[in-house]
Amino acid sequence: MKSNVQLILDQNEAPIFAVLPYAEYTRLIANQSNPKEALTAPSLLSEDRRYIRLPHGGPGAKLDVVELLDWLNARAITDLAINQRAQTLDKFPQDQSMTLDPIIRRVFLPESSPYKNTMQAVAEVVDALVETGCFKRIKKSYPSFYRAVNALEIDWTEASQFLKGRAN
Repeated sequence: MKSNVQLILDQNEAPIFAVLPYAEYTRLIANQSNPKEALTAPSLLSEDRRYIRLPHGGPGAKLDVVELLDWLNARAITDLAINQRAQTLDKFPQDQSMTLDPIIRRVFLPESSPYKNTMQAVAEVVDALVETGCFKRIKKSYPSFYRAVNALEIDWTEASQFLKGRAN
């Protein structure tokens, strides 16, 4: 029998992805108890909800939610534009430097990281921040943008509960 499945291999030639016809895929998930669950990617949030894996930050890269909240609190930030952009860090306008994507790149990646010019505030990272319960998606107008943009509002009541017992 001829197979229409293609395997994508890693550097050690171990299969990491299978590409198959959609009809075959639907047949495979038909017996799942929750097919929608099979379609969703796993969360980037760690089990203890403290760390968010940065999928474009390099091997082992993660965002410490406690450190992020401490950093935002020290600057009295209550909300911030997400500002996810596929551009080099130095191309962000100065008046947009205090938005989520450049903050993650500039503050939370190692100084020598070759990934500082790679977008870090991707949708899955934002989803994980919201999943902590400390952040809420909003649309907001900021002086440095010409229209309302996607942003995150920090729920400092929830954040205070989240931070209790989590030493930095």
